[in-house]
Amino acid sequence: MSTRLTASAALLWLLLLGLSITLSVLAALHDTLPADTRIATWAQGLAFPGQILADAVRTMTSTQLILAGGGALAIILWLRGFRREALILAAGLIILPLLQFGIKEIVDRPRPSEDIVDLRGSFSSPSFPSGHVMSSTYYYGFLAYLAVALPLATPARAVLAAFSTAVLLLAGPANVWLGVHWPSDVLGGYAWGLLLLLPVILACQRFGRRR
Repeated sequence: MSTRLTASAALLWLLLLGLSITLSVLAALHDTLPADTRIATWAQGLAFPGQILADAVRTMTSTQLILAGGGALAIILWLRGFRREALILAAGLIILPLLQFGIKEIVDRPRPSEDIVDLRGSFSSPSFPSGHVMSSTYYYGFLAYLAVALPLATPARAVLAAFSTAVLLLAGPANVWLGVHWPSDVLGGYAWGLLLLLPVILACQRFGRRR
């Protein structure tokens, strides 16, 4: 990896860190941020993604399922000879729930209430950041990276990349549509998830098996 690319990645990571911390502080101080309510009520008036798709996306992006799927993926990578990638992925999977739980407890932001939005889903933890979005950003983001990095057949590469990208793009809107998160919770989930994903990808690029 070139020095220029490493420097660019480090700058991006620092920008993500600043954004993540800023959003977390604002969420800790305010139950909603400007435009949260307006965007949420507008999104809930849309027909898309709808209850069935939103529920499916929320199921696929639960932290428990992400940890199980990530663990299975790490085993597959190990057995296929990509052992350093497997260990790096596993390290991120260990950090993910600890970081997510810690931020949620520190910020302790209340969930959207039914007097403001239509609650179409269930929840069991503080609102910021969206755990489903943060977890899916890490896991499906890593799958999207593998679609590019691994020596896969073109059809398999296309399917993996398309599926991962679709879940990533739908994770945020689905949670807002269901009324279980504010848009700023979703933005925080993407930011914190990318903050964890970026060094994992860089580590795989630097220390992973040469293809």
